[in-house]
Parts: sequence; structure tokens; C-alpha cells
Amino acid sequence: MELTKRVLDVQKPSELTGVIIEAWAQGFMVGALIIMAFVTFCNMKRSVLLHKLILIELIFGMFHGTFIFTNPPVYHWYLSVTAIFLNVSWSLHNVIAWLKNKPLLPRWASIFYITTVILVQPYWVLEIFLYFGDKSTLFTYTRPYEALFRDPFWIFTVVNLLYNIRRRYEFGYFELIRVSPRFAILLGAMLLSICFIFIDILAVTHVISTKSLPDGINPFWKIAFVFKCLTDTIILDDFKTALDRLTQYRLQRMGSVLSDGIRGEFLDVEQARKKKAEQASTSIPGLKDVDARDWSKASDCEHLDLESALHMNSMQRGESSGSSG
Repeated sequence: MELTKRVLDVQKPSELTGVIIEAWAQGFMVGALIIMAFVTFCNMKRSVLLHKLILIELIFGMFHGTFIFTNPPVYHWYLSVTAIFLNVSWSLHNVIAWLKNKPLLPRWASIFYITTVILVQPYWVLEIFLYFGDKSTLFTYTRPYEALFRDPFWIFTVVNLLYNIRRRYEFGYFELIRVSPRFAILLGAMLLSICFIFIDILAVTHVISTKSLPDGINPFWKIAFVFKCLTDTIILDDFKTALDRLTQYRLQRMGSVLSDGIRGEFLDVEQARKKKAEQASTSIPGLKDVDARDWSKASDCEHLDLESALHMNSMQRGESSGSSG
């Protein structure tokens, strides 16, 4: 069984099923990328290269989602040109993933990462020539390896981020999701993108049945691409900067809780002192009308207060005896 068998002469879908699936997939991809592009533009800092690359990635990815509107002979050359922009967008995504991952990597790993991204570029040039330049059967052997030259960098990025969240920053995943909904969306989009990457691979290699999909039409890579772009848009900065800010926020919350606890203990002590003072004032004759605040230092001057009370009582007795005599 030839797993790589497919039609080389690319034609516009003519069957209703093929038109519906392709139009839906392209509309989904373009609509999502347009929204993310506007969100990115509104939140980006023009002085940051990473933010500019994310915006370019989104714009370049849109063009390949519009060829459904064209007809031959425009269809073929338009498909070819937009596919070039799409491949550039895919490569940009790996460069962006490297920039976001770079602060979390040792120098040798960072150099190896970007070097491998550069080394796979000749493959994409070959793909363009084989798919759109002629009808060479060599394409039937190169097409199933697209994911191998496109996605390992992204999968490594996801795994490395999960590792650093747990080990370097000591965040539990559920704790992180509770503290930061933004990170919850980020992790969810990452996992969904990887799921659709594997579905795309299984569909291209005919491991899973794709009888319901016309030959040459595959919406799975478009869905995976949208979720990968979503991870770039949710957090524009590199992962270390985002995690450092989240860690600082957590420490501030812990400090606030600790401060509130200390303040509560202090208030409890003050209330206990006032209560003790009130009890002491009611137990000594002649001092019932004394303000309880005057007894906050009762432990330091109890003997003075007792002498004053006795003196006042003796004076009262003396006055009463004088008046009777």
C-alpha cells in the first residue's frame, strides 16, 4: 500500500463536499488570523522585534486562505504565491518560538535550536518547486515529511515551557491555571495544536481513513496553525518575562496575606489588652468611670493606681467622719 499516494495535478475543488470543507477551513483560518492580528497590533510595542514578527506571521498566513475565490488559470499561480507566504509564516513561527524560549535555554541549546530551524529551509524551497513547478513524482515522497521539518521545534518549545513551569518556577499546573487564566488559554492552545498536528500526520499518511475528505483537501493543518498562532498572540513577550511577572504577582499576594495575618494578630492583642483594662477598672472601687484606654499600660503602673484608689477612699471616709462630728 502506497501511503504517499495523492494527486499531483492540483485543481480547484469541484465537488460540493470538497468546496464546503475547503471554504470552511479557509474561512476559519483567515477569520481567526485577522482577529489575532488586530489584537496583536493593539497590544504590541513597536520597539520590540518579537511583537513585529508575530504580526508579520499572522499577516503572511492569511493569504493562503483566500485561493478558494479564484478560478483557473489564476487559481494555480495564486495558490503557488500564497503557499510561499504560508511557508514563510511557518518558519517565522519557529523563529518566534525560539525567541520566546531563548531565555529559558542554555546557550548551546539556543544555538542548536536556531541552527536546525535554518537548516530545514532548503526543504521548503524544494517543496514549493516540486508541488507547483512541475508534476514530479518526487513530491509523493517529500510531502509526508512536512511535519518532521516543521513541528519538532514547536513540540520542544511546549515541553520545555511545561518543564520550566514545574521545575524552575515551582508552579503547579492547576495552580497556574487558577492564578492566570491567560496561561490557561496558552497551555490549552498548545495542547490542541499538538493534537491536530498528529491528526494531520495520520491523515496525510493515510493511517486514519479520510474517505470523507476529497483528495488534496486537509483542514487539520489549518486548525493546528491557528492554535499555534494563538499561543503567540495570547502572550506577546517571551515566556521567561511572562513567568517572572506571574511569580512577582504571586509573591506580592503572599506578602499581602502575611501582612494581613500579622495585622490581625496585632489587633487581637490590642483587643485583649482593652478587655483586661475594662475588667480591672470595674474591680477597683471609685474607678468605674475611668476610660479603658487609660488601662492599656496597666501592667506597668498597677501599684500606682492601687495607691491612688486607696488614698481617694481614705479621703472620702475622713470627710464623712468630719461632717458627722
